[in-house]
Amino acid sequence: MNNQKALGQISYLIQLLTDRDEFVRQAVRAQLIELGEDALPFLEMAIRPEDISLRNQAQEVINAIFPIKLGEKFRQLAQKGLGRDVDLEAGMLLIMEFGYPDSDPKICQENLDDLAHKLEQNLAPDADPSHTVRTLTHLLFQQSKFKGNKENYSDPDNSYLNKVLEHKTGLPITLSALCILVAGRLGLPIVGVGLPGHYFVKYNLPKNAIFFDPFHQGRLLNRTECIQIVEQFGHPFEEHFLSQATNRETLIRMMNNLAQVYQSSDEVDKAETLSKFIKILINPSRNPFSEKTS
Repeated sequence: MNNQKALGQISYLIQLLTDRDEFVRQAVRAQLIELGEDALPFLEMAIRPEDISLRNQAQEVINAIFPIKLGEKFRQLAQKGLGRDVDLEAGMLLIMEFGYPDSDPKICQENLDDLAHKLEQNLAPDADPSHTVRTLTHLLFQQSKFKGNKENYSDPDNSYLNKVLEHKTGLPITLSALCILVAGRLGLPIVGVGLPGHYFVKYNLPKNAIFFDPFHQGRLLNRTECIQIVEQFGHPFEEHFLSQATNRETLIRMMNNLAQVYQSSDEVDKAETLSKFIKILINPSRNPFSEKTS
Protein backbone atom coordinates (compact mmCIF):
# COMPACT_ATOMS: atom_id res chain seq x y z
CA MET A 1 0.00 0.00 0.00
CA ASN A 2 2.39 2.71 -1.18
CA ASN A 3 0.43 4.78 -3.70
CA GLN A 4 -1.71 7.78 -2.80
CA LYS A 5 -4.88 6.23 -4.21
CA ALA A 6 -4.63 3.22 -1.92
CA LEU A 7 -3.90 5.42 1.10
CA GLY A 8 -6.86 7.60 0.22
CA GLN A 9 -9.07 4.50 0.10
CA ILE A 10 -8.07 3.59 3.66
CA SER A 11 -8.97 7.10 4.84
CA TYR A 12 -12.32 6.81 3.07
CA LEU A 13 -13.01 3.41 4.63
CA ILE A 14 -12.31 4.80 8.09
CA GLN A 15 -14.87 7.54 7.58
CA LEU A 16 -17.41 4.84 6.72
CA LEU A 17 -16.97 3.29 10.18
CA THR A 18 -19.72 5.65 11.36
CA ASP A 19 -22.05 5.05 8.40
CA ARG A 20 -25.75 4.80 9.33
CA ASP A 21 -26.04 1.39 7.70
CA GLU A 22 -24.79 -1.34 10.04
CA PHE A 23 -24.09 -3.67 7.10
CA VAL A 24 -21.73 -1.03 5.65
CA ARG A 25 -20.04 -0.55 9.01
CA GLN A 26 -19.46 -4.29 9.43
CA ALA A 27 -18.13 -4.67 5.88
CA VAL A 28 -15.74 -1.74 6.32
CA ARG A 29 -14.57 -3.07 9.68
CA ALA A 30 -13.78 -6.45 8.09
CA GLN A 31 -11.85 -4.75 5.26
CA LEU A 32 -9.77 -2.68 7.64
CA ILE A 33 -8.97 -5.72 9.80
CA GLU A 34 -7.85 -7.56 6.67
CA LEU A 35 -5.61 -4.61 5.72
CA GLY A 36 -4.02 -4.96 9.14
CA GLU A 37 -0.82 -2.99 9.66
CA ASP A 38 -1.38 -0.87 6.54
CA ALA A 39 -4.48 0.58 8.16
CA LEU A 40 -3.03 1.11 11.65
CA PRO A 41 -1.46 4.59 11.14
CA PHE A 42 -4.77 5.89 9.79
CA LEU A 43 -6.79 4.25 12.55
CA GLU A 44 -4.45 5.75 15.15
CA MET A 45 -5.08 9.20 13.66
CA ALA A 46 -8.82 8.51 13.79
CA ILE A 47 -8.80 7.98 17.56
CA ARG A 48 -7.52 11.54 18.14
CA PRO A 49 -10.40 13.74 16.85
CA GLU A 50 -13.41 14.88 18.85
CA ASP A 51 -15.80 12.56 17.02
CA ILE A 52 -16.43 10.05 19.83
CA SER A 53 -18.30 7.62 17.59
CA LEU A 54 -15.47 7.45 15.05
CA ARG A 55 -12.92 7.23 17.83
CA ASN A 56 -14.68 4.26 19.40
CA GLN A 57 -15.13 2.44 16.09
CA ALA A 58 -11.48 3.01 15.13
CA GLN A 59 -10.31 1.75 18.52
CA GLU A 60 -12.37 -1.41 18.11
CA VAL A 61 -10.68 -2.12 14.78
CA ILE A 62 -7.22 -1.47 16.29
CA ASN A 63 -8.08 -3.89 19.10
CA ALA A 64 -9.11 -6.51 16.52
CA ILE A 65 -5.92 -6.08 14.47
CA PHE A 66 -3.56 -6.25 17.47
CA PRO A 67 -3.88 -10.00 18.28
CA ILE A 68 -3.58 -10.90 14.58
CA LYS A 69 -0.39 -8.84 14.35
CA LEU A 70 0.94 -10.45 17.55
CA GLY A 71 -0.04 -13.87 16.23
CA GLU A 72 2.24 -13.22 13.27
CA LYS A 73 5.12 -12.56 15.69
CA PHE A 74 4.38 -15.88 17.40
CA ARG A 75 4.45 -17.53 13.96
CA GLN A 76 7.88 -16.05 13.23
CA LEU A 77 9.11 -17.27 16.62
CA ALA A 78 7.76 -20.77 15.98
CA GLN A 79 9.23 -20.91 12.46
CA LYS A 80 12.68 -19.94 13.76
CA GLY A 81 12.38 -22.89 16.12
CA LEU A 82 11.48 -25.46 13.45
CA GLY A 83 13.79 -28.42 13.91
CA ARG A 84 15.06 -26.95 17.18
CA ASP A 85 13.69 -25.23 20.26
CA VAL A 86 12.24 -21.73 20.30
CA ASP A 87 13.64 -18.73 22.20
CA LEU A 88 12.12 -18.69 25.70
CA GLU A 89 12.87 -15.04 26.42
CA ALA A 90 11.49 -13.86 23.07
CA GLY A 91 8.33 -15.88 23.68
CA MET A 92 7.86 -14.44 27.18
CA LEU A 93 8.26 -10.92 25.80
CA LEU A 94 5.50 -11.65 23.27
CA ILE A 95 3.24 -12.88 26.07
CA MET A 96 4.08 -9.65 27.90
CA GLU A 97 3.15 -7.64 24.79
CA PHE A 98 -0.25 -9.36 24.79
CA GLY A 99 -0.98 -8.28 28.36
CA TYR A 100 0.87 -4.96 28.28
CA PRO A 101 1.15 -3.69 24.69
CA ASP A 102 2.92 -0.49 25.78
CA SER A 103 5.56 -2.25 27.88
CA ASP A 104 9.22 -1.87 26.95
CA PRO A 105 11.04 -5.18 26.45
CA LYS A 106 14.40 -3.42 26.83
CA ILE A 107 13.61 -2.61 30.47
CA CYS A 108 13.00 -6.31 31.17
CA GLN A 109 16.18 -7.32 29.40
CA GLU A 110 18.20 -4.73 31.31
CA ASN A 111 16.76 -6.01 34.61
CA LEU A 112 17.72 -9.56 33.67
CA ASP A 113 21.19 -8.40 32.60
CA ASP A 114 21.61 -6.64 35.94
CA LEU A 115 20.65 -9.78 37.89
CA ALA A 116 23.05 -11.86 35.76
CA HIS A 117 25.83 -9.34 36.42
CA LYS A 118 25.24 -9.58 40.18
CA LEU A 119 25.27 -13.37 39.94
CA GLU A 120 28.57 -13.29 38.05
CA GLN A 121 30.10 -11.00 40.69
CA ASN A 122 29.08 -13.36 43.50
CA LEU A 123 30.06 -16.58 41.73
CA ALA A 124 33.55 -17.97 42.04
CA PRO A 125 35.07 -18.88 38.65
CA ASP A 126 35.57 -22.49 39.80
CA ALA A 127 32.19 -22.79 41.58
CA ASP A 128 30.77 -26.31 41.56
CA PRO A 129 27.09 -26.92 40.64
CA SER A 130 25.91 -26.98 44.27
CA HIS A 131 27.57 -23.66 45.04
CA THR A 132 26.20 -22.18 41.82
CA VAL A 133 22.64 -23.15 42.75
CA ARG A 134 23.05 -21.74 46.28
CA THR A 135 24.43 -18.47 44.92
CA LEU A 136 21.65 -18.12 42.34
CA THR A 137 18.86 -18.85 44.79
CA HIS A 138 20.37 -16.58 47.46
CA LEU A 139 20.60 -13.71 44.96
CA LEU A 140 17.05 -14.07 43.66
CA PHE A 141 15.10 -15.15 46.72
CA GLN A 142 17.00 -13.68 49.66
CA GLN A 143 18.77 -10.59 48.33
CA SER A 144 16.35 -9.60 45.56
CA LYS A 145 13.25 -10.84 47.47
CA PHE A 146 11.50 -12.70 44.64
CA LYS A 147 8.83 -15.06 45.95
CA GLY A 148 5.89 -17.20 44.91
CA ASN A 149 2.59 -15.33 44.91
CA LYS A 150 0.70 -17.69 47.22
CA GLU A 151 -1.70 -14.95 48.35
CA ASN A 152 -2.96 -14.12 44.85
CA TYR A 153 -2.02 -17.13 42.74
CA SER A 154 -4.62 -16.39 40.03
CA ASP A 155 -3.48 -12.81 39.38
CA PRO A 156 -2.72 -12.60 35.63
CA ASP A 157 0.31 -10.43 36.42
CA ASN A 158 2.02 -13.56 37.76
CA SER A 159 2.41 -14.65 34.13
CA TYR A 160 3.84 -11.44 32.66
CA LEU A 161 7.63 -11.02 32.80
CA ASN A 162 7.51 -7.24 33.30
CA LYS A 163 5.18 -7.59 36.30
CA VAL A 164 7.15 -10.49 37.80
CA LEU A 165 10.26 -8.28 37.69
CA GLU A 166 8.35 -5.27 39.02
CA HIS A 167 6.34 -6.94 41.80
CA LYS A 168 8.94 -9.67 42.49
CA THR A 169 6.18 -12.28 42.66
CA GLY A 170 5.12 -14.97 40.24
CA LEU A 171 4.00 -18.51 39.54
CA PRO A 172 6.24 -21.59 39.75
CA ILE A 173 6.74 -21.46 35.98
CA THR A 174 7.55 -17.74 35.70
CA LEU A 175 9.93 -17.77 38.68
CA SER A 176 11.57 -20.86 37.17
CA ALA A 177 11.88 -19.01 33.86
CA LEU A 178 13.50 -16.12 35.73
CA CYS A 179 16.17 -18.54 37.00
CA ILE A 180 16.66 -19.94 33.50
CA LEU A 181 16.98 -16.51 31.85
CA VAL A 182 19.38 -15.11 34.45
CA ALA A 183 21.57 -18.25 34.55
CA GLY A 184 21.47 -18.59 30.78
CA ARG A 185 23.19 -15.23 30.38
CA LEU A 186 26.23 -16.81 32.03
CA GLY A 187 25.95 -20.08 30.10
CA LEU A 188 24.85 -22.03 33.18
CA PRO A 189 22.80 -25.19 32.48
CA ILE A 190 19.69 -24.31 34.51
CA VAL A 191 16.66 -25.81 32.75
CA GLY A 192 12.94 -26.26 33.37
CA VAL A 193 11.24 -29.37 34.70
CA GLY A 194 7.52 -29.51 33.98
CA LEU A 195 5.97 -31.99 36.37
CA PRO A 196 2.20 -32.46 36.16
CA GLY A 197 0.83 -29.78 38.49
CA HIS A 198 4.12 -28.10 39.35
CA TYR A 199 7.04 -26.55 37.49
CA PHE A 200 10.56 -26.09 38.86
CA VAL A 201 14.15 -26.18 37.62
CA LYS A 202 17.33 -28.21 37.79
CA TYR A 203 21.03 -27.74 37.30
CA ASN A 204 21.31 -30.12 34.37
CA LEU A 205 23.96 -32.79 34.81
CA PRO A 206 24.34 -36.21 33.13
CA LYS A 207 24.05 -37.74 36.61
CA ASN A 208 22.78 -36.37 39.90
CA ALA A 209 21.05 -33.27 38.58
CA ILE A 210 20.26 -30.69 41.28
CA PHE A 211 16.53 -29.97 41.51
CA PHE A 212 15.27 -26.78 43.18
CA ASP A 213 11.94 -25.01 43.51
CA PRO A 214 11.85 -21.24 42.79
CA PHE A 215 8.24 -20.92 43.99
CA HIS A 216 9.41 -21.99 47.45
CA GLN A 217 12.48 -19.76 47.75
CA GLY A 218 14.68 -22.13 45.75
CA ARG A 219 14.44 -25.02 48.17
CA LEU A 220 16.35 -28.12 47.08
CA LEU A 221 14.38 -31.21 46.07
CA ASN A 222 15.58 -34.78 46.01
CA ARG A 223 14.20 -37.42 43.68
CA THR A 224 11.81 -38.81 46.32
CA GLU A 225 10.31 -35.36 46.90
CA CYS A 226 9.85 -34.89 43.15
CA ILE A 227 7.94 -38.19 43.00
CA GLN A 228 5.79 -37.10 45.95
CA ILE A 229 4.86 -33.87 44.17
CA VAL A 230 3.63 -35.83 41.16
CA GLU A 231 1.62 -38.22 43.33
CA GLN A 232 0.10 -35.33 45.34
CA PHE A 233 -1.42 -34.09 42.09
CA GLY A 234 -2.96 -37.51 41.49
CA HIS A 235 -0.57 -38.80 38.81
CA PRO A 236 1.52 -41.97 38.80
CA PHE A 237 5.20 -41.02 38.51
CA GLU A 238 6.98 -41.54 35.19
CA GLU A 239 10.73 -41.09 34.83
CA HIS A 240 10.45 -38.73 31.84
CA PHE A 241 8.69 -36.18 34.09
CA LEU A 242 12.14 -35.22 35.40
CA SER A 243 13.51 -34.56 31.91
CA GLN A 244 14.24 -31.05 30.65
CA ALA A 245 11.13 -29.22 29.46
CA THR A 246 11.53 -27.60 26.06
CA ASN A 247 11.06 -23.85 25.74
CA ARG A 248 8.11 -24.47 23.44
CA GLU A 249 6.44 -26.65 26.08
CA THR A 250 7.17 -24.01 28.71
CA LEU A 251 5.64 -21.16 26.69
CA ILE A 252 2.56 -23.24 25.88
CA ARG A 253 2.15 -24.09 29.55
CA MET A 254 2.49 -20.41 30.51
CA MET A 255 -0.20 -19.42 28.03
CA ASN A 256 -2.48 -22.28 29.09
CA ASN A 257 -2.18 -21.08 32.70
CA LEU A 258 -3.02 -17.54 31.67
CA ALA A 259 -5.91 -18.64 29.46
CA GLN A 260 -7.41 -20.55 32.39
CA VAL A 261 -7.15 -17.42 34.57
CA TYR A 262 -8.96 -15.33 31.97
CA GLN A 263 -11.53 -18.07 31.36
CA SER A 264 -12.36 -18.23 35.07
CA SER A 265 -12.75 -14.43 35.24
CA ASP A 266 -15.08 -14.43 32.18
CA GLU A 267 -12.53 -12.67 29.96
CA VAL A 268 -13.30 -15.17 27.23
CA ASP A 269 -11.86 -13.15 24.32
CA LYS A 270 -8.44 -13.02 25.96
CA ALA A 271 -8.56 -16.75 26.72
CA GLU A 272 -9.50 -17.55 23.10
CA THR A 273 -6.73 -15.32 21.73
CA LEU A 274 -4.14 -17.10 23.89
CA SER A 275 -5.46 -20.43 22.65
CA LYS A 276 -4.84 -19.23 19.10
CA PHE A 277 -1.27 -18.26 19.95
CA ILE A 278 -0.77 -21.76 21.36
CA LYS A 279 -2.05 -23.31 18.12
CA ILE A 280 0.42 -21.19 16.15
CA LEU A 281 3.33 -22.28 18.37
CA ILE A 282 2.34 -25.92 17.89
CA ASN A 283 1.81 -25.58 14.15
CA PRO A 284 3.08 -22.32 12.58
CA SER A 285 1.56 -23.20 9.19
CA ARG A 286 -1.89 -22.93 10.76
CA ASN A 287 -3.74 -19.58 10.94
CA PRO A 288 -6.39 -19.85 13.67
CA PHE A 289 -7.29 -16.17 13.23
CA SER A 290 -8.74 -16.91 9.80
CA GLU A 291 -10.56 -20.07 10.85
CA LYS A 292 -14.32 -19.93 11.26
CA THR A 293 -15.62 -20.68 14.74
CA SER A 294 -18.70 -22.85 14.94
